[in-house]
Amino acid sequence: MDNPALKSKGEALVRQYGCAGCHEIKGLEEQQRIGTELTVEGSKPIERFDFALFTHKAEEGILPDGRESMRNGKKASWYDAKGFFEQKLTNPAIYDVGKKKGPDERLRMPNIYFRDRSEIDAVSTFLLGSVDSNVPANLKYNPSDQRQFIQEGWWLVKKYNCMGCHNLQIGQRSVLMDLPQYQLGEQEKLPPRLVTEGARVNPDWLLRFLKNPSLSDTDTNRNGVRQYLAVRMPTFDFSPNELQTLVRFFNAGSAQPMPYIPEQQEALESQEREMARALFTSQAAPCLKCHMTGDPTHDKTATAPNFMMARERLKPQWTERWILNPRLIDPTTAMPSGLFKRDDANNRFVFSAETPASFNGYKKDHADLLVRYMFQITPDEQAKLGVKGPSTSGAAADKSKTTGSNEGPKKRSIERMTLAKRADVIPSP
Repeated sequence: MDNPALKSKGEALVRQYGCAGCHEIKGLEEQQRIGTELTVEGSKPIERFDFALFTHKAEEGILPDGRESMRNGKKASWYDAKGFFEQKLTNPAIYDVGKKKGPDERLRMPNIYFRDRSEIDAVSTFLLGSVDSNVPANLKYNPSDQRQFIQEGWWLVKKYNCMGCHNLQIGQRSVLMDLPQYQLGEQEKLPPRLVTEGARVNPDWLLRFLKNPSLSDTDTNRNGVRQYLAVRMPTFDFSPNELQTLVRFFNAGSAQPMPYIPEQQEALESQEREMARALFTSQAAPCLKCHMTGDPTHDKTATAPNFMMARERLKPQWTERWILNPRLIDPTTAMPSGLFKRDDANNRFVFSAETPASFNGYKKDHADLLVRYMFQITPDEQAKLGVKGPSTSGAAADKSKTTGSNEGPKKRSIERMTLAKRADVIPSP
């Protein structure tokens, strides 16, 4: 061990056997890999496989150990890519047998010592499937715009079987939908449809939710948004790259711009807050009848999320589209459509049922008023609606402060008419 010459010899052996291909070794960062590239190994012509001294035996169906090569119960030649891979994986040095080679000329692939034959078959199948496509590169679908995010996201959707629980396309049925417990009026207990997820939720919130669906650091065995569901969103432990890919996927699927800049909400005046409160508690639109409030007794029969999460979770534009025509987006929802009707004379939407006297002379859009109220609701305000017990869910209470600006109302009526008639959907790759 004290011989300095051994260091140089050891370094030469480390380089020869490609140790730096797996290990981080200072000074050998630029060392190239020693193995053959396997990207299109399955397309290699048979003449380029070096069967060495076993060429004739392979053609005759005789294995290196002298036994007959059997395929489908019959003796068969193994002079093909499949046979080459199987023997190489069984004994990486097999094609050196019978040859006189110097130490630096021998095959250097280490013996993996696969556990059983099935692992060798699996790796051989992978190599056989690693082929070069005959389709010219200019004919391949290789988008460079948002469609690229959709294409990348679909791989993860399929990898994690998201469609086993969720609907991501119009007409697509999830596995859960056909289970017996969801056939008798229990549709609201199903996981949410994700057809318009990119248009619905704030991407920053979505990333946090995908990372920790419980939205809690202490109680992780729960649904962070819909505690009333019979199934729980798993914690998949997505990698940072997978999280970003999924967020981009949903945003691109709904043609949403990135980065997302939250829309400034016009601050509610005191009279507007009272008017919106009246709509919230009216018999024609009893919002809190179905939505969670944080009251354990009430939430046992709830079928919709807590309004306290709206500000950090939802996008105002989608929310307005939803309350105008919810069944256009989700035909199975219990949320009623027709709560608002078009007032063409004043270019706005108004509440369909009778409104309190406080609405007399109010010229603004009623749907926009309700959305602004939802996004500016506070625990104190929710208490005024008659809510008992805790009034928040998860981290929403810490982020429920009223936000807004002194800007005048934006003229979005024409846009709202358009949005009320359409839904953003995720296309197939």
